[in-house]
Order: sequence, then structure tokens, then C-alpha cells
Amino acid sequence: MEKQDYFLGLDMGTSSVGWAVTNTKYELLRKKGKDMWGIREFDEASSAAERRTHRVDRRRRQRQVVRLGLLKSYFSEEIAKIDPNFFIRLENSKYFLEDKDERVRTKNGVFNDDNYKDVDYYRDYPTIFHLRQALLDIDNKGEKFDVRLVYLALANMFKHRGHFLLNAEGDALNTEQVEVVYKEILDSLENDYEIIIEQKPIQQVIDIIGNTDNGRKKKHEELQKLFEVTKKDKRANELLKCLCGLSVNVKLIFDENTEEEVKICFNDFSYTDKIPELMEQLTEEEYALIEQLKSIYDYAVLAGTMKGHDYLSCVRVELYKKHADDLKLLKALYRKYKTEEEYNKMFRSNADGTYSAYVNSLNSSDAIFKSDEVVEGSKYRRNMKGRKSEDIYATIKKAFKDITEDKDVSFVLEQIEKEQFLPKQLTGANGVIPNQVHKKEMERILKNAENYLPFLKDKDESGLTVSERIIRLFTFQIPYYVGPLGENSKTGWIVRKEKGAVLPWNINDKVDMSATSEAFIGNLIRTCTYIQGEKVMPKASLAYERYCVLNEINNLCIDGERIDTKLKQQIYKDCFMKGKKVTKKQLCSYLAAQNAINSEEQVTGIDKNINNSLSSYGKMYAIFGERLKEDAILAAAEDIIYWATIFGDSKKMLKQRLKKYVEEGLIDENQLKRILGYKFKDWGRYSKALLTLSGCDKSTGEIITLGQAMWEYSLNFMELINSDEFTFKEELEKHTKVAMKQLSEFTYEDLEDSYFSVPVKRMIWQTLLVVREIEQVMGCAPKRIFVEMTRTEEEKGDKGRKESRGNQLIELYKSIKNTEGHNWKEEIAGADKDGKLRSKKLFLYYMQMGRDMYTGEEIDLGRLYDDNLYDIDHIYPRHYVKDDSIMNNLVLVNRRANQDIKKDLYPIPEQIKANPKVRELWDTLHKQKLITDVKYARLISNTPFTEKQLGDFIARQLVETGQGTKGVANLLEQLFKDTVIVYAKATNVSDFRRDNGFLKSRIVNDFHHAQDAYLNIVVGNVYYTKFTNNPWNFIRKDYEKDKEKNRYNLAKMFEWNVVRGGETAWIAKRKDEEGTIATVRKMMQKNTPLLTRMNFEQHGGIANATLYSAKKAKPENYLPLKTADERMKDVKKYGGYTSMTIAYYFIVRHKEGKKENVTIEALPLHCKDKVEREEKGLERYCEEVLGYGEVNIIRRKLKIQSLLEFNGYQVHLSGKTGDRLILRNAMSLCLPTKWVTYIKKLEKAVNVQIFEEVVTTEENTKLYDILADKHANTVYAKRPNAFGQKLLADREKFVTLQLEKQCEALLQMLQLTKIGSTETNLTLIGESEHSGKILISKNLKASDRPAIISQSVTGLYEKKEWIFAEEE
Repeated sequence: MEKQDYFLGLDMGTSSVGWAVTNTKYELLRKKGKDMWGIREFDEASSAAERRTHRVDRRRRQRQVVRLGLLKSYFSEEIAKIDPNFFIRLENSKYFLEDKDERVRTKNGVFNDDNYKDVDYYRDYPTIFHLRQALLDIDNKGEKFDVRLVYLALANMFKHRGHFLLNAEGDALNTEQVEVVYKEILDSLENDYEIIIEQKPIQQVIDIIGNTDNGRKKKHEELQKLFEVTKKDKRANELLKCLCGLSVNVKLIFDENTEEEVKICFNDFSYTDKIPELMEQLTEEEYALIEQLKSIYDYAVLAGTMKGHDYLSCVRVELYKKHADDLKLLKALYRKYKTEEEYNKMFRSNADGTYSAYVNSLNSSDAIFKSDEVVEGSKYRRNMKGRKSEDIYATIKKAFKDITEDKDVSFVLEQIEKEQFLPKQLTGANGVIPNQVHKKEMERILKNAENYLPFLKDKDESGLTVSERIIRLFTFQIPYYVGPLGENSKTGWIVRKEKGAVLPWNINDKVDMSATSEAFIGNLIRTCTYIQGEKVMPKASLAYERYCVLNEINNLCIDGERIDTKLKQQIYKDCFMKGKKVTKKQLCSYLAAQNAINSEEQVTGIDKNINNSLSSYGKMYAIFGERLKEDAILAAAEDIIYWATIFGDSKKMLKQRLKKYVEEGLIDENQLKRILGYKFKDWGRYSKALLTLSGCDKSTGEIITLGQAMWEYSLNFMELINSDEFTFKEELEKHTKVAMKQLSEFTYEDLEDSYFSVPVKRMIWQTLLVVREIEQVMGCAPKRIFVEMTRTEEEKGDKGRKESRGNQLIELYKSIKNTEGHNWKEEIAGADKDGKLRSKKLFLYYMQMGRDMYTGEEIDLGRLYDDNLYDIDHIYPRHYVKDDSIMNNLVLVNRRANQDIKKDLYPIPEQIKANPKVRELWDTLHKQKLITDVKYARLISNTPFTEKQLGDFIARQLVETGQGTKGVANLLEQLFKDTVIVYAKATNVSDFRRDNGFLKSRIVNDFHHAQDAYLNIVVGNVYYTKFTNNPWNFIRKDYEKDKEKNRYNLAKMFEWNVVRGGETAWIAKRKDEEGTIATVRKMMQKNTPLLTRMNFEQHGGIANATLYSAKKAKPENYLPLKTADERMKDVKKYGGYTSMTIAYYFIVRHKEGKKENVTIEALPLHCKDKVEREEKGLERYCEEVLGYGEVNIIRRKLKIQSLLEFNGYQVHLSGKTGDRLILRNAMSLCLPTKWVTYIKKLEKAVNVQIFEEVVTTEENTKLYDILADKHANTVYAKRPNAFGQKLLADREKFVTLQLEKQCEALLQMLQLTKIGSTETNLTLIGESEHSGKILISKNLKASDRPAIISQSVTGLYEKKEWIFAEEE
């Protein structure tokens, strides 16, 4: 068979890939009786972060079990002498009496001696802290204690070891390191955020925060006085509140005008749980500052907690006594002043803000309940709401607000104000206690115990006593660079010297620490974005920081022009090499001092805050001084930063690494100590190999590195690597084009070393599977592959904005005074409320303060929409560049001035710019931030477009700069050596759709993915043929040689024929010729795209991590706490986990009693390994777990998202609820183009809330009838839970709805036929708000003609298997 030239179009997203195959005339090809275009859908891949968190928690628990096991082994022999069943009893204490081991079947779970039971133990020691205090023997009485009591106290301490964040050597807690952090915070506030707070002694700050006699509000007031911060200073105030443990909006610290809200409270018990979310919401620098504030807060709270006591247990016992006294007083006051009903509500009910809710327990047999969750009269613990201290404090204050004369009431209210009333043992403050505090207590307990438990002094082969080993175990933390210790760990990298258990005292004998740290580097430091195999540099590296700063300041412009290289270098030396952050204000002051500018408005190209600085240079300069300019010292500094980034959390290991520099005389002990105080963290995106990559400056022939080029020229990184004036682009291609496998041999594992994110890796792999199958079907590789680029936020224009236009304008107008005839804020608020600001003209009207940008005259708001009077113009003409950015390129102008003077010219004619009114308007708007730096620079520029710029504008339509798409294209280039890879820009395809009426409606079906892939071929090929891959060459050779013949207009690309080298890419429509558009229309009208979905087997967590109580847990839906423990399998007694993860499904024929059934069953993930390991494991699962008889497995594995068919209706198997299966719709709705266009109008009308003249009740009713008919009389009538008859019956309700409600109802109806989940709210027409769910019984019926459909990745190959034999 003769091989055929064909084009392949791809439209890639993180949850779908659209594809299309055409001949060179844009006609869809057909194979296997099907048109070759379609959609491959898949669930977006999630990152490994959540799995990693669960894995880390699991390992932490496992290690805790091992530590407790070792502790138990040290005590077991001694305890066995007096109580052989002690440990058995402890282990059985979690069971109900009837489930306990016969040897310990007693209600006592700890002590069961003849003369000492649990009741005696809890009487003597109401809390574990009472026991720990007793064992401390503070008064040195020399009292001897039962060995079991010593074990219980130590076991408790092992379960709550405290945090390891201090990282301090030794046990002494001092203010030295806090002082360093304190100074860093003040320095950062001043330099990075312009918050100037006068430095006061750190001890005063700690004393105020740690003062337990004051509440948090009082502490805040005292800090305000200390730092002389007024209430007007919002940012500094929010920062001080944060430092006192009050709830704050952390975003307000960094930006006074922020509309974002990120709430944090250091005093909150759940603060640590919110850290991952907080890290996502803040920048790295912002989070680092919050982390530093928290360390000062923790230290101060700890100091306050321990005040007057040497040991934590003494503090806790004191708090317990205070709570008891406070409770006694509160009860007395309630009895004195309140009714019996009020007393009972406070102490015997679970209502919000009551004492019972506060302590999270109802312990009286006559308890009163506010809900049906628990049985009246029962004892109840856990999961109560309204149980914060603020809740009970509010209840008490409200109860006694009118009683002012009673001293006891006054005392209670005063204690509440200080936040000291009814103190709890478990609070957020527990998180501030470091391991060293517990260690100090443990050492004393063991030292005392050694006097009456001689076995604690016994030594083993390690030479350590039992006490010493216990202390080592308690304080030991596995360095994070060592990672998992398991020899068979899938995620570990440990290098062992010898086998055996790794213990604190033998880790250096068992583990090769040096090789392990190197393996950690190789395993966890990611590879360079551009050069595969090269490891990235530390983010704090001197070279990387230099790159970051240069990359930012190389964008700097004065009056719209890039600054002179010499001035740029001077800025770098004079401003940045001080090692501090530089603000735009400071930079402008410097430029003014150099006579480079007269006003700040002249400076553009950088943000308000310059994001990068040379902070590492500042730190290293403080260590080495001028010696840092020497190569050897510079290399040592880079080395120090490298190791400090790796071992940042292990000062001990870092100290060992850096000792050699002390020995070599490069640094002394004090300098080493200073370096250990610095914090270097995180990794950059690029490698040293990239920044030192050599290229050639084509104009001079000089060889220069990328880093040097950024110094020598005012060009940013992306400009340099894409510039035709240098050879960096070609050099990079040499590095990336490594030996590549054939497409047929390529596997997912080959993507593992790439820099792509997990969702992008899945997208690439699914794309490659599609391409691989197309190549097999066609028998050869495509001539060209057209890859769509994702659109940037700027390119999306209006759609890309996250902040509403109204909010944007109101924020900008805060500092602008009203002018004659205008109350700006009121006008804008009104227009925003009415939805009118969605109009580009009105938005630009307010962005220009109601003035015309080309005349300076006032615009007549009443005639704004008269197109004969006012135009929206593109500053950079659309002829040359496609830039529809409202913020950077669009202006509202007088139509006559635009047509007669501005025309299609750039720069803007002098006639406009010379008008003082116009220039004054531009300067004012720029100063008020109403126009961006980019727009201002374009308006004032006097420089015409160069050939290079013209080429660059075209190149934007052809060349990809985003790493995701570029990486995919590079991969395709390597896999298809003789295929041309062409980028098809999404904005060009979007414009082509709009100009030709090919509207896209995502709510109708998913065909738009395949259609976009098809249009990528059409649009991409026209651009490629017109300009080739070298637009600069086109401008120089073709356009400049014959502008008429080779004319181009990026706004009118399809109005002329496009022919090059005998290849015709486009025939324009003429009166006597239909042109290429006729073929495109014919193809776009087809309703034939193939749809497939990735099916899979589930891995990961076996269930939802939330543990539910026995009162809520149900046997059929809950997973037992421990599946391996027979006694705990009853979830009605012991509770369990919900949302069991399903590994996959299977189909089984079986008997339940006498009845024979065929069912689709789910195999839980926690059973998968056992089932697959055993012979006939699935049969045994059916018999033993499901209770079925005469089991016959019809299909052993039915993956999640498998395609099924019932009565000809296709669905994807997605989940299970009870005995029903959850299905996703797989049948695409097909409608005539007219109605797809109308539905698009509906969507827009509902979105902008403008209905009249866009949609009508008549057309709405027609569409309703069409959709109802589809559901009643087409394939949708066969869908499980069919809706046709309901929709026919609900017609009258729909007709009586108001126009806007009809529109909403129609959009909700369209959800019923959406690909995927079809649940929708149809209350507007009288149906349920949960209408449309596709649920079927797991019991299959032959009458439903069920079948399994297996599809190839494209859907070109398909096989149907009937589940019941009769259908075969």
C-alpha cells in the first residue's frame, strides 16, 4: 500500500488530548470505517505530595512502635517478675471486656493487683503528669516506685517527644539564636516590605509574649507601646497581633491594600495542620518570615509556660489543680445565680459553648443532648462542636454580665480576660515544647530510678547503660538526608555498610553516611529544566542569585527603552551588591541621583517590589569580606551554600562538612558559628551547566557564556536563548537531543527523569499513546504534527483575569479625588453591580478617567457605544502583532483621530504626542497606576519597529516559549526524525473560530477538543507555510524585497491565498470560488469524533484517613481500624474508616440462597494483595467476605472507568455507593450548529446577566422541546434513570418561567447529557436538586443486554463482549 502524506493535529490538556488526522487538503481521513479524529480523556494526575505525607506519617508511627518496643524490652524481664500479664493487659485495654484475652479478662486495663487496681492508680495520679512529677522526686525524699509506674511515665514521654525544631546543640535553651532570628526579621521587614520597627531588646519582647498574667489582646497593647506602633499602621499592627497569637490576615502584613485573606493564628491547636495550605498561599519569602515569627512566639510561650518551674510536669499539675478550683467556683456561681435548667445546660449538655463541649465529654448518666447523634442518658465523648476556649468564655461572660458586685464573678471575668480560666492540658501551646524540655525531665526520672532499679545501670555490647540507651532513643532523630531505613524501600536511597537494625548508637556502623548523603543528592535534587541529567543549583547559590537579579533588571526601561548596559552594571554593583533587597523606590532614587530620570513614571519593566536580591552574597561578604573576589574563596562560599542547603536541618552534619574550612584556615570557629546560624533552603530551576553554557555572539564572533551575556547585554534569559543573534538556541538543542528510543519502544519510565510535573507527564504519555496508534494505523509517520500551545493569562485577556474589573477599579480609585461631574467610586460601584463593566469600552473609559487617549478630551459617556464616535484602538497595530491585552495594548479613542491621524502607524504620530493635554493625561494615568508600565512605554516610544521586532511579532505566533509545550515538541521531534513539528497558537485558533462562526460550547459535548486539534492543522499550516520556521528571514528576504506580493497582516491572515514553494496552504474565498473554508466548514459540521477514556487500577491510600466512632460506623461501608485483628473488625464496636478505596471491579455469577445472580463487585484495595497472592483468591473473597455460594468469575478484572453498555447506551464505570454502581455518561449530544450557537449565547447571557436582545422565550421553548425530544425518543431514552418523560411533563413549568430562569434551567438540563457526571439541579422545573445521577444496581439483568466495550486508545479499534451468553 502506498504511503500517504498526512497531517496530525494535537490539542493537549492535563485531562484530555484532542487529535485529528487529515490529508494535505484538510480533509479528515477515514480508517476502520471511522473518521480519524477524537478525544482521549483521563483524570488529571495528582502530585505525590499527599501520598508522601501519608507515607511519612506511617513511617513515623512505625518508628514510634519500634522505639516503644525497645523500651518495653528493657523493662519486660523486671516487670515479669512481679506482674507477668502487665503488657498483655495494656495491649488488651483497647478491647471490650468480652473480646479480651482470657488471661486478662477484667475491667482493669493497667493494674490488677490484689491491693492495687486501676481505680487506685487514677486516684493517685489523675493525669500522667502527676505520675511524672512524683517520679521526679522534687523534694529528694528518695522514695521508691513500682517499676511499672516508671515504664508508664517513660512510655508516655516516648509517645510525645516534643518538636526538634530548635536544632540546638546541648540542652540549654537560651535567647542567642532567637536574637539572630529577631534581627533577621527586623532587617527583612525594613528592606523587603518597608515596615520600619525600631529594634528593642529581645528579652523585653519575650517577657511580654510569655507573660501568662495577660491575655493576648493585652500583650498586643504592650507590644504596641514597646515598639511605638500606632493603630493607623495596619501592617505593623497585624504583625504584632500575629506575634501575640491572635488571629490575623497574614496577607495584610505584606500588602495594606490586599483583597486576599489568609487567616492564621499561632495559638490555634490546628496551626501545624494548616502549614501545607499556608505554603501554597504565600510566597517563599512571605512564608519564611511567618516561620521566623512563629519561632519567636514558640520560644516566648515556652518561657512563659515554664516560668518558675524546672520541669514541665510541675507546670501541668499546677494547671490541673487550677482547672479543678475554677470548675468548683464556676459550679458554685451557677448554683448561686442560675436556674437548675441553666446549670444542667452548662454542665450536662453537649450544646455549643458549654463546659461539656469544652472538655469534649459528657460523663453524667442524666446528660441532655441537643441532637439525635447519641442516645439520651448515655455517656458520650469526642467530636463535639463549639468547644474552643472563646466559646465557653463567651457563654460565661453572657451569663454573668449583669452581676458586678460579686468578687468571685469579678475574679472569673478577670481570669477570662487573661485567658487563664479553666486551663486545659492539651492546647496549641503544646506544640511549642521542644524535645530538650522532655529530655531534662526524663534524665532526672531515670537518675532517681537507678537508685532502686539496678537493671537501668546494666551495659550491653555498645558500652551504654539501659538509661543511656533510653535517652539516646528518645532524643534521636533520623537525619532527613538518610531517608527511609528499610532495605527494600521503594522510595529510599540509603547506602548500608552492614545489615541489621539501625539504632542511635550504631547508625554510623550500619549506614555509610557520606555515600547516603551523596545518594540523597542524586535522588532528590531535580534535574535542570533545559539540560537533562544536570542537577539544579541551590536557590541561594551566588551564581543563581546573580542570574535571578540580572534576569529581572535586564527588563528595566527608561522612557520605554531598555537601559544602557553600563548603567545596568552600575545599578547591580551600587544597589544590589550590598546584599539587601532593593525596592523600586530605592532604585528610582538611585537613577535620579545619576541624572538618568526626572520622575518615577519614566521607569518601567519592573514590579513595585523587585523580587530578587543578592542576600547570599551579603551573608558571604560578611564572612569573607573582600576575599570573596578571589576564585578559591568564591568556590568555597558556593560549596558552603551547597552543603548548607542539603544539611540545613542538621547543624551537626553541616558542621562536620564545614570543619575542613576551619582546618584549612579559610574560616575561624566564630565564622563557622555564624554560617551555622544562616538558613539556606530550596533549589533553583537551572543547573550550573546551563548558566555557563557557551554560545557565540554572531555580530562579533566572540564566544561568551550565558551568564556573561546577561551581564554584557540588557537581555533577559528567554530573549537570549531564543535570539537569532546568539547561538545559545542551537547549543541547547545539542544538549537536549540525546539518544532517543523509537516511539514503539518508548515507555512511561522514560519520562521519569524529565522535569515535567506529574499532570504534564500523564498528558504527554497519553498523547504518545495516541500518536503511536495513529502511526501504526497509517503505516508511516505524519508529514507534520501541529501542537497547540496553552494560552498564557495575558493572551486570555479578559478571561484570564482572576480579580473582577470592579474591584480592580475601586482599588485604583481609592486615592483619586472626584472631579467635576464625576463621583468616580459611586459610578464604578454602580456599573460593576449592573455587570456593565464587562464591556471593554466602559472599562477603558474608567481606566482613562473618562478621557480620549489620542486627544485628551472628555468622552461623552451617553454616546460611548456609538461606533461612529468612539473606537477601541490597538497601540501596536494588529497588522503587525496580535495583542488584544486590554491592560497593555488597547485604548479608547475618538474614531476620527484614530482614522485620520493614528491609522495603522507606529510609533504614535507626533501630532498626537505633541498635544500637551495628551501627554499630561498619559503621565497622570501612569502615575495613578491606571495604565501599566507596558502600555505607557508603548504610548511614549519614538522608535519604529525594527526588522527584528517585526520578525519577533510573527515568531510569537510560531515559536513556543512555555517549557511544557516545548518539552513535548522536543520529545516528538526526537521520536519522529523526518516529521516537522509546528506550533499552533491557541489565540490564532480562537480568532479563526470567532471570525468564521465556529463557536465552542463545552456544555454541549466534548467535540471541541477534536475540533481544536483539526483547526490546529488548518491554522498552524497556514502560518507555517506563509512564514516558515524563520519569520526574521521572511521579513528580510521576502517582505522587504516585494511588500505587495509578500504582504501580510496578522489580523487578516485568511483573506489572501497562502502559497509557498508549490504548496498551497489556503485559498481565500472569492465571489467565484468557495475557497478552503468550504472544506473546513464541511469537516467542522461532522458529529463523528471518537471518545475514549483512560481506565485504570487504583493505588494509594486504602481509605479516607478520618476515623469515625462506633456510633456512626456501619459494617457495609466502613473499613475496620485494623483488618488484621479479628477482634477489631466489628466497626459497630470499635469504629472505622469510611470511603474504602476500590482497586478494581470484577463480574461474578453466584448464588445467594437459591437465587442465582450476576453482579459487578468492587475489590477493596486493602484486600487486593491477599486476593492476587492466593490461588483462587477472588473466589475465596466472594465466598468468605461476600458470603456467596457456587461462585463463577466471569471477568476477573474490570478497571475503573471501563466502558459498559446497557441497552445500547454507553457509560463509564466510575464508583460504588452501597449496592449501586455510579456511572458516567459516555454518549455525546449532537445538535445542529444553529443550536450550538444559541446555547453559547445562553451561556454568555447567564454569565453577564444581560438577556434581552440576546435570547428569547420563544427560542428557549424550542430548545427545551428539542432537548426533551432527545431524552424521550433517541438513545437517551435508554439511559439508566432516563429523563425524557419527566421533561415532557415539566414543559408547562418551564414555559411559565421568567426569561433569565429559563436560561438557567436550559443550562442545567444540558448537564444531563454532559460527558462525565450528569448530576444537576432541576428545581426550577420541579425536579430534584440532585437530578440526573446515573446509578444502577450491581445486579445485572439479561434484559438490559449488558456488555463490556474494550477500546484502543484512539477508539479506532473496538471489541464488544456480551456479559450474558445469549448475546454472543
